[in-house]
Amino acid sequence: MNILFVSHLTSNVASGPNWSVPASVNALSEFDNVLWVNMTDVLLPHWKDVKDYHNISDYGSLKKLPIPFDNPDLVVFEGFYFLDDVFYAKWLRLKRIPYIIVPRGSFTWQALHNEARLKKAVAHMLFFDSFIRKATAIQYLTKKEQSDSMRTFSTRSFIVPNGFNEPSVKKSSFSDNGIKAVFVGRLGIYHKGIDNLLKAISEIKEDLKKANFTLEMYGPAHQYDYDDVRRMIDDLGVSDIVFLFDAISGKEKEQVLLDADLFILTSRLEGHPMGLIEALAYGLPSFVAPGSNMKEEIEKHNAGWVCDGEVSGIRDALLKVIAEKDKLGEKGFNAQRLARIYNWRTISEQFHNEIEGILND
Repeated sequence: MNILFVSHLTSNVASGPNWSVPASVNALSEFDNVLWVNMTDVLLPHWKDVKDYHNISDYGSLKKLPIPFDNPDLVVFEGFYFLDDVFYAKWLRLKRIPYIIVPRGSFTWQALHNEARLKKAVAHMLFFDSFIRKATAIQYLTKKEQSDSMRTFSTRSFIVPNGFNEPSVKKSSFSDNGIKAVFVGRLGIYHKGIDNLLKAISEIKEDLKKANFTLEMYGPAHQYDYDDVRRMIDDLGVSDIVFLFDAISGKEKEQVLLDADLFILTSRLEGHPMGLIEALAYGLPSFVAPGSNMKEEIEKHNAGWVCDGEVSGIRDALLKVIAEKDKLGEKGFNAQRLARIYNWRTISEQFHNEIEGILND
């Protein structure tokens, strides 16, 4: 098949799609003829390794792509809420070219009913509802994202998750004295549940200090809610056990994960978090809330600890972590086993088969 990927990726190295989109395109090229066009004027270094990557400036318009991508078998829209995609989709429908949408959490009930719900409702009515309705299918990344989204949109859908290339090094030991937890990602207070996490930590601060528990948070400096997170850490009086740092990537990120004992993600909503899959692949046990969309998998595989996402639930689960510190090694081993499910080659073959079946229908 000839498959065109369209994205609107930014320069934010903490953003999961900046890593998952190029990785998925690269892996799928083993099964299909692919072309990836990013619509922004950004180029991150690792994108150069994807032979099928192009910037829109290379062509001027999606309607001027070279053969065979001027008439592809399928177009994949990575992400949502881009008017350019809506207009291009109308052109595709005129040419009877099918397309799918990968919303990455944008269709969930939680995402549609957040603080911007009125603005989103108007945008959907004017532009986006028909774009969704007339899609050949929606690709969700987890069962939970699918079930949360289908409360609003009943368009045909399938599930293919994000993946990760297995790292060459794995975590082999854990701290003898204490627990070093890490959060790596976008510092969105509501989206990532950072408010409830920090409040929970403040309520049991003395217990955590006795256990020599610390949390290192890494996210783009002075972007998103970085400055508000800094103020919240100070206002809640947890600056002696919670430390905030700028975003990391590459070898620096690898070393941070290998040096940590626990990965924390208490999100209210996600698609399928690349950072979490990456942490599991390194053998790092994880602490997650339902919004991570991997709570059931973590629980089933005994690859960490889970909580309900509320302040009291996070608090009680953190107390359980420090009480069960001796289980870090066992859960870390299970984390590696869980991550193997998300090998990029396996996932790309799954995507190919799903799409082939849909197009044949």
